[in-house]
Amino acid sequence: MSDSLSYWKNVLHRIVETLKFLTSRGLAIRGSKETLGSVNNGNYLGCLELIAKFDTFISQHLIKYENKGHGNVSYISSKICTEFILIMEETVIKEIVKQIQSRKYFSIIVDSTPDITKIDQLTIAIRYVLFMFDRFPDERFMVFFNQLAIWKEYGKSNN
Repeated sequence: MSDSLSYWKNVLHRIVETLKFLTSRGLAIRGSKETLGSVNNGNYLGCLELIAKFDTFISQHLIKYENKGHGNVSYISSKICTEFILIMEETVIKEIVKQIQSRKYFSIIVDSTPDITKIDQLTIAIRYVLFMFDRFPDERFMVFFNQLAIWKEYGKSNN
Protein backbone atom coordinates (compact mmCIF):
# COMPACT_ATOMS: atom_id res chain seq x y z
CA MET A 1 0.00 0.00 0.00
CA SER A 2 1.41 3.41 -0.92
CA ASP A 3 2.35 5.89 1.79
CA SER A 4 -0.32 8.32 0.62
CA LEU A 5 -3.06 5.70 0.69
CA SER A 6 -1.95 4.54 4.13
CA TYR A 7 -1.88 8.13 5.38
CA TRP A 8 -5.45 8.92 4.28
CA LYS A 9 -6.70 5.56 5.55
CA ASN A 10 -5.31 6.45 9.00
CA VAL A 11 -6.94 9.89 8.84
CA LEU A 12 -10.31 8.41 7.88
CA HIS A 13 -10.10 5.76 10.60
CA ARG A 14 -9.73 8.43 13.31
CA ILE A 15 -12.41 10.66 11.81
CA VAL A 16 -14.99 7.90 11.41
CA GLU A 17 -14.34 6.60 14.94
CA THR A 18 -14.78 10.14 16.32
CA LEU A 19 -18.07 10.52 14.47
CA LYS A 20 -19.27 7.08 15.62
CA PHE A 21 -18.48 8.03 19.22
CA LEU A 22 -20.36 11.34 19.05
CA THR A 23 -23.39 10.05 17.15
CA SER A 24 -23.77 6.92 19.29
CA ARG A 25 -24.19 9.19 22.30
CA GLY A 26 -26.54 11.62 20.59
CA LEU A 27 -24.11 14.52 20.89
CA ALA A 28 -24.12 17.53 18.58
CA ILE A 29 -21.39 17.43 15.97
CA ARG A 30 -20.87 21.04 14.96
CA GLY A 31 -20.50 24.27 16.84
CA SER A 32 -21.05 27.84 15.73
CA LYS A 33 -17.52 28.05 14.27
CA GLU A 34 -15.65 25.62 12.04
CA THR A 35 -12.21 26.74 13.11
CA LEU A 36 -9.68 24.56 14.89
CA GLY A 37 -8.67 26.17 18.16
CA SER A 38 -11.99 27.98 18.62
CA VAL A 39 -13.90 27.28 21.84
CA ASN A 40 -17.10 27.25 19.74
CA ASN A 41 -15.99 24.71 17.13
CA GLY A 42 -18.25 21.93 18.40
CA ASN A 43 -17.78 18.40 19.65
CA TYR A 44 -16.34 16.96 16.42
CA LEU A 45 -13.43 19.37 16.02
CA GLY A 46 -13.07 19.53 19.80
CA CYS A 47 -12.69 15.74 19.99
CA LEU A 48 -10.13 15.78 17.18
CA GLU A 49 -8.19 18.46 19.07
CA LEU A 50 -8.32 16.33 22.22
CA ILE A 51 -7.17 13.21 20.36
CA ALA A 52 -4.34 15.28 18.81
CA LYS A 53 -2.94 15.91 22.30
CA PHE A 54 -2.18 12.18 22.60
CA ASP A 55 -1.91 11.06 18.97
CA THR A 56 0.99 12.59 17.05
CA PHE A 57 -0.38 11.37 13.72
CA ILE A 58 -3.65 13.32 13.96
CA SER A 59 -1.81 16.22 15.59
CA GLN A 60 0.44 16.55 12.54
CA HIS A 61 -2.54 16.21 10.22
CA LEU A 62 -4.42 19.01 11.98
CA ILE A 63 -1.34 21.25 11.90
CA LYS A 64 -0.83 20.56 8.19
CA TYR A 65 -4.47 21.13 7.19
CA GLU A 66 -5.59 23.52 9.93
CA ASN A 67 -8.21 25.99 8.68
CA LYS A 68 -7.13 25.70 5.03
CA GLY A 69 -10.64 26.38 3.73
CA HIS A 70 -12.41 25.14 0.61
CA GLY A 71 -10.56 23.20 -2.05
CA ASN A 72 -8.12 21.50 0.33
CA VAL A 73 -8.84 17.87 1.16
CA SER A 74 -8.47 17.35 4.90
CA TYR A 75 -11.56 15.29 5.82
CA ILE A 76 -12.28 17.58 8.78
CA SER A 77 -14.88 19.87 7.20
CA SER A 78 -18.57 19.86 8.10
CA LYS A 79 -19.42 18.75 4.55
CA ILE A 80 -17.43 15.52 4.86
CA CYS A 81 -18.88 15.00 8.36
CA THR A 82 -22.37 15.14 6.91
CA GLU A 83 -21.43 12.68 4.16
CA PHE A 84 -19.99 10.18 6.65
CA ILE A 85 -23.02 10.53 8.93
CA LEU A 86 -25.38 9.84 6.00
CA ILE A 87 -23.38 6.72 5.09
CA MET A 88 -23.49 5.53 8.72
CA GLU A 89 -27.22 6.33 8.92
CA GLU A 90 -27.93 4.14 5.90
CA THR A 91 -25.96 1.26 7.42
CA VAL A 92 -27.72 1.56 10.79
CA ILE A 93 -31.19 1.68 9.22
CA LYS A 94 -30.43 -1.42 7.14
CA GLU A 95 -29.39 -3.25 10.32
CA ILE A 96 -32.52 -2.14 12.19
CA VAL A 97 -34.75 -3.27 9.31
CA LYS A 98 -32.95 -6.64 9.28
CA GLN A 99 -33.55 -7.03 13.04
CA ILE A 100 -37.22 -6.08 12.71
CA GLN A 101 -37.79 -8.52 9.85
CA SER A 102 -36.50 -11.36 12.00
CA ARG A 103 -38.93 -10.61 14.87
CA LYS A 104 -42.39 -12.00 15.28
CA TYR A 105 -43.90 -8.82 16.73
CA PHE A 106 -43.10 -5.14 16.55
CA SER A 107 -44.92 -1.86 16.99
CA ILE A 108 -44.62 1.48 15.26
CA ILE A 109 -44.75 4.59 17.44
CA VAL A 110 -45.56 7.94 15.88
CA ASP A 111 -45.37 11.11 17.95
CA SER A 112 -45.25 14.82 17.32
CA THR A 113 -43.80 17.52 19.51
CA PRO A 114 -42.72 21.11 18.87
CA ASP A 115 -39.01 21.85 18.85
CA ILE A 116 -37.41 24.95 20.37
CA THR A 117 -38.57 27.06 17.39
CA LYS A 118 -42.15 25.83 17.95
CA ILE A 119 -42.17 23.82 14.70
CA ASP A 120 -43.73 20.38 15.11
CA GLN A 121 -41.34 17.48 14.64
CA LEU A 122 -42.92 14.17 13.72
CA THR A 123 -40.96 11.21 15.11
CA ILE A 124 -41.25 7.60 14.03
CA ALA A 125 -39.82 4.88 16.27
CA ILE A 126 -40.09 1.11 16.17
CA ARG A 127 -40.23 -1.11 19.25
CA TYR A 128 -39.58 -4.85 19.17
CA VAL A 129 -38.48 -7.67 21.43
CA LEU A 130 -35.11 -9.14 20.56
CA PHE A 131 -35.65 -12.48 22.32
CA MET A 132 -38.74 -14.14 23.73
CA PHE A 133 -37.71 -13.56 27.34
CA ASP A 134 -36.17 -10.07 27.11
CA ARG A 135 -37.12 -7.98 30.09
CA PHE A 136 -37.35 -4.83 28.02
CA PRO A 137 -38.16 -4.32 24.36
CA ASP A 138 -35.65 -2.63 22.09
CA GLU A 139 -36.76 0.70 20.73
CA ARG A 140 -35.14 2.22 17.68
CA PHE A 141 -35.59 5.77 16.51
CA MET A 142 -36.12 5.78 12.76
CA VAL A 143 -36.68 9.32 11.50
CA PHE A 144 -37.65 12.91 12.28
CA PHE A 145 -39.97 14.75 9.93
CA ASN A 146 -40.27 18.51 10.08
CA GLN A 147 -44.05 18.91 9.83
CA LEU A 148 -43.73 22.39 8.32
CA ALA A 149 -41.80 20.87 5.42
CA ILE A 150 -44.44 18.14 5.05
CA TRP A 151 -47.23 20.74 4.98
CA LYS A 152 -45.39 22.75 2.32
CA GLU A 153 -44.85 19.60 0.24
CA TYR A 154 -48.28 17.98 0.57
CA GLY A 155 -50.58 20.74 1.84
CA LYS A 156 -51.72 21.34 5.41
CA SER A 157 -54.64 19.28 6.65
CA ASN A 158 -57.86 21.18 7.38
CA ASN A 159 -58.70 18.96 10.38
